[in-house]
Amino acid sequence: MHHFISKLVFQSRYWILFICLNSNLSTNAQTFVNLESGAFFTDINDIRNGNNGTLFSLKNDFQTQVSPFLKLRVGYLSNGKNHFSFLFAPLKIVETGTIEKDILFDGKNFKANMPIEAVYKFNSYRLTYNRRIISKDNFKFGLGLSAKIRDAGVSLKNKELLSENFSIGFVPLINLLTNWDISQKMGVDFFGEVIAASKGRAIDLSLSGRYSFSKNLQGNIGYRLLEGGANGTNRYNFIQLHFIFASLNYSFNKNNKEQ
Repeated sequence: MHHFISKLVFQSRYWILFICLNSNLSTNAQTFVNLESGAFFTDINDIRNGNNGTLFSLKNDFQTQVSPFLKLRVGYLSNGKNHFSFLFAPLKIVETGTIEKDILFDGKNFKANMPIEAVYKFNSYRLTYNRRIISKDNFKFGLGLSAKIRDAGVSLKNKELLSENFSIGFVPLINLLTNWDISQKMGVDFFGEVIAASKGRAIDLSLSGRYSFSKNLQGNIGYRLLEGGANGTNRYNFIQLHFIFASLNYSFNKNNKEQ
């Protein structure tokens, strides 16, 4: 796991360097950094691990609380039409409690009425490409593809047992982006990434209002929905998380007003 993260960080440095070098080669290029933070709460987080495992809920059985989060995106916009970016979005929920039923998790039986700690992790790394199909002065619309690597899983621990089930997987996503400028200073942004199959789905949607402090600095306040999961023979997990966020976007090229 540490080797994977170290390798990913190492490779991302060269990717960011490539972006910065190319931005200097094109007068219509723009490199940007976007930092987003806020709070999220769990509406659904149902988990089963093992063919005969117990279905339990981090929402209902553990009463998950509101948690903070942080996202970082660095990217490159070429000629106002081709958007490339890399996203790092860590997410972790840690809950402790005593529940009234046994949980059979990955072949281990966690007895009821014993203090237990549950950890849910869903770290996301995404490479995104979006092509602006419509690019007017006050409205932009684009479609593209995202390559998502997720480092996710669940662990349970009490004074007798520990079971961890974390894995790394790849998920392709279709993305959609719209920007609507209401005025010179204010606008509305929407960004969505989705994929669906017979055994699962992934949906990540955000809607926000934007305010331009300057040509280089914009701020957003909005709402994000993260929903989906997988229904497999040995694993079952479906989530629905709601985010309230604020973000800052700084672009490094003054010659391009696109976001």
